[in-house]
Amino acid sequence: MKILIVGAGIVGAAIGRILADAGHSITVIDKRDHVGGNCYDYLDKTTGERIHKFGPHLTHAKSEEMPAVEFLSRFTEWVPYEHRVRVRMGNGKEVPMPVNRETVETFFKVKFESDEECEAFLDTKREKIENPRNSYEVFLKGVGQELADVLFIPYTERHWGKKAEEIEASVGARIPVSKGYEDRYFPNDAFQAMPKDGFTAMFERMLDHPNIEVRLNEGFEKWMMESFDFTFTAQRIDEFFDFEYGTLPYRSLKFNHDKVWGKQSATTLNFVNGPYNRRTVWGMIPNSPNSTQPYFAATYEIPCTPEEANSEVFYPMRNTETTALYNIYKERAQSLKNVEFVGRTGWYLYLDTFPACTKAMAVVKEFLNGIH
Repeated sequence: MKILIVGAGIVGAAIGRILADAGHSITVIDKRDHVGGNCYDYLDKTTGERIHKFGPHLTHAKSEEMPAVEFLSRFTEWVPYEHRVRVRMGNGKEVPMPVNRETVETFFKVKFESDEECEAFLDTKREKIENPRNSYEVFLKGVGQELADVLFIPYTERHWGKKAEEIEASVGARIPVSKGYEDRYFPNDAFQAMPKDGFTAMFERMLDHPNIEVRLNEGFEKWMMESFDFTFTAQRIDEFFDFEYGTLPYRSLKFNHDKVWGKQSATTLNFVNGPYNRRTVWGMIPNSPNSTQPYFAATYEIPCTPEEANSEVFYPMRNTETTALYNIYKERAQSLKNVEFVGRTGWYLYLDTFPACTKAMAVVKEFLNGIH
């Protein structure tokens, strides 16, 4: 079959490679001038460090996502890496995120004799909320009002551009709380590493196949589908239908690529105050070459609307109403022949690398089973 894939990010590339291996003729187009989607990285011309153009993308997988690890391992070697984040509070002190024993001891200026004593103390701060209705209530249940007011609520409200009470509970539930001095951001994930030569090299190898043609700087037009037997498209599903039923809302980011004169206390530093949500120092990720300068490349992230980010969209703003709107578009899409919407904006779902790859592999398996 001749198959068109719109979008050269993780989902489009994975689908394209699996179908190419199965003998199909694949054309991948992308409106950007590079493969890799939002995972795209490059070597900085000044420092030589590896920078993620669209903010830090991390590869960490749960045990059930190991098939995706095995698939991507065909195209890259891995460098072990366990991500850590700290938060700079208003008083200048920095504490680990997720909240752990060190966070509680520093914040409340206490010292515990055991993890159990810390947990008992934290329980006195937590609100007794059985079924949190929103992220605000999730924070109160998880860490209590005092920690929430400083470490959780300002960051979350700045990121989403709305009050924590207006943000669905599942968003707040993504922010972890750890016991003891555990300070890894993904302590329960079975696999944590980064592509040895970066994401871009991994994607280039994935798309390097005699059955795959890659066309960059080429936007999608509906008439293109007429030349193909089937289309997988990672474009915005509402845009495809000319926003007929309304616009699905997103939150976006602006990036300020700058430098710092010393490495920071963790790869990513979150800010309680100011316009920035976080800063990542790239040389602290082990697949980055060392800086050739006396300073290090760093990227600041500023949450914003899509209009403020040149119409780039990053985070689907899911709630009961937007999910219902998405389902209208999804039902409309299912009535079409020979096209399937995939990816973050096709599924209207924010996914990390391995969950996205896992979902893409499932889509291809179902597709291949349906044509055989």
